[in-house]
Amino acid sequence: MATCPSCGATAPDDAVSCPACGTRLGADSGDTLECPNCGNRVPADGESCPACGQVQVPTLCTTHPDRQAEGACVVCGLALCQECDRGEGTEYVCEAHQEVPIVDGWAEVFNTGDDIEADLIRDNLLAEGLDAQVLSQKDHFSFTVDIGDLAQVRVLVPAFEYEEAMRILAAREDRTDDLPVTCPACGAAYEPGDPACGACGASLVEATGA
Repeated sequence: MATCPSCGATAPDDAVSCPACGTRLGADSGDTLECPNCGNRVPADGESCPACGQVQVPTLCTTHPDRQAEGACVVCGLALCQECDRGEGTEYVCEAHQEVPIVDGWAEVFNTGDDIEADLIRDNLLAEGLDAQVLSQKDHFSFTVDIGDLAQVRVLVPAFEYEEAMRILAAREDRTDDLPVTCPACGAAYEPGDPACGACGASLVEATGA
């Protein structure tokens, strides 16, 4: 396990950023201070806490520019006044992202009952340069709050990478939909609804679910 130089939280050795405060691991963290909202130690020169979104410098609300912002959405960075904040915990979240499950600065982008599928999704995100972790009963890293039902296997990314992760997963789904349907016996492509493979004659009734 690695130790975050900013807040002291533990993280997997291969983690790119700290799961508690979002600090990039392996880089010089510089001076830090304690966030008055969530208690994590965060870079002193940051505009907002990467873990909860509490603003560290005077900022005006994006929607109500006559009001001071209290935080920035941990997903998109939108400056939020008290009226605009939709977060239920310590995290500041805008209306557009209020349904995103967020735990200690990490956002859920995928859940499944299959560990192998979750690992595949995580590996795809890592290959695209994003940090990603799998959280399940047998393979999870430490959170300081209740993460809910562990029966589901969850794929998490730092909240500030949520939108990019969802874009990547949507593109992956589109590519999967474009793949041809193939015969389980010989691998030849066939059209959905065909009763038998035109190449080898194998029945496609079970393959198509007819």
